[in-house]
Amino acid sequence: MRVLAISGLAAGALGAGLAVAYATGVMQLVWSGYPPAVWPASGAYEIVEGAAPPVEKATPSGVLNPRGQELFNRSGSRALLAARSGETELAIYADGYGADTRFNSFSLVKSLVGVLVLKAQSDGKIKSLDDPLGTYLPDLGPDSLRRVTIRAFLEMKSGLDFEPDGSAKEDKLAAINPFGNLAKLHGGGLSAVEDRLEVVPESRGEFAYQNVNTAILGRLLSTLYGKPLREILSEEIWRPSGAADAFWLRHESGTEVTAYCCVFATPEDWIRVGGYLMRNGSPADPFLRPDLWQDFFGKAHGRRELAKGVYGLHVRHDILDRQGEVLQGPFTYMMGQGGQVVYMMPEKDLVVVRFGEEHALLHSTLYALWNSFPDATDQN
Repeated sequence: MRVLAISGLAAGALGAGLAVAYATGVMQLVWSGYPPAVWPASGAYEIVEGAAPPVEKATPSGVLNPRGQELFNRSGSRALLAARSGETELAIYADGYGADTRFNSFSLVKSLVGVLVLKAQSDGKIKSLDDPLGTYLPDLGPDSLRRVTIRAFLEMKSGLDFEPDGSAKEDKLAAINPFGNLAKLHGGGLSAVEDRLEVVPESRGEFAYQNVNTAILGRLLSTLYGKPLREILSEEIWRPSGAADAFWLRHESGTEVTAYCCVFATPEDWIRVGGYLMRNGSPADPFLRPDLWQDFFGKAHGRRELAKGVYGLHVRHDILDRQGEVLQGPFTYMMGQGGQVVYMMPEKDLVVVRFGEEHALLHSTLYALWNSFPDATDQN
């Protein structure tokens, strides 16, 4: 097992007497601004093995138009990359960052856990997303939890009463109650909170963005495949996409990774991963069954629905429909705290990756980037 551990200042200050899983997780959250946005980072990590030999990194290239550069600067962007037809055509970095910088994914990784659940169905390990969780995890939590369908966890509609809905603040871990459920989950994993996984019947079917839904799906995947979640991600997505080694934060107790957060990788790694998902692997070796790929990319949603924004199967959907803009059509995107975004537009064979200090304008970023391509006016 390849494990990377780095001691943070907060953990060192505690001393051996407080080196228990929960206390360590809490103190890191309170005192170290944990987890940070850029590698290296305090904490303990599992290595997600990537392609070998190491892939070539994109060098800074391309020029943003004035509107694009304004958006980049105003939102505190650190990296903006775009690839068409599998080739990175634009790679812009802020001062102090570059092709080798590993950024924290924050909640981007939730979407990978979600699509891996569809992969499990594609592989025949799950019969239906409408099966109750207890069909596959008969010993996890109370009966009320086991009766919830897998689809409800994917859509963040499980009805769990576990943590505040993080929709507005994108589940910023450093801002949570250090003695609440999420801190306990962060320190000890699902095993530390099984007695708190209570479902409120009247809340089932209502959207509430909670990290614990993804943690449960991570446990489901590791059970179905009989291996750690980091190995599943490596074998099914990370390595086949051509991405390099990445570092995934694990709970302080044991070797289980934090399924809902914190893979440190380069923007180019995310370009490769987004392209791999967008093209459904390869024609010779599809990643998902065609119908499941269509589901993940929200093909059943109409224009009016997309215009309001849709949270799908652990991934988001929207549409570009601004009058007068050349770039038009639906897009699917993963999103993390601070505006980490991986945009995917299969119809354009376009993948865009953005990392920054705060959220950038979602649609305007795509419009400005597309209009920065030299042949933008020729694209329809």
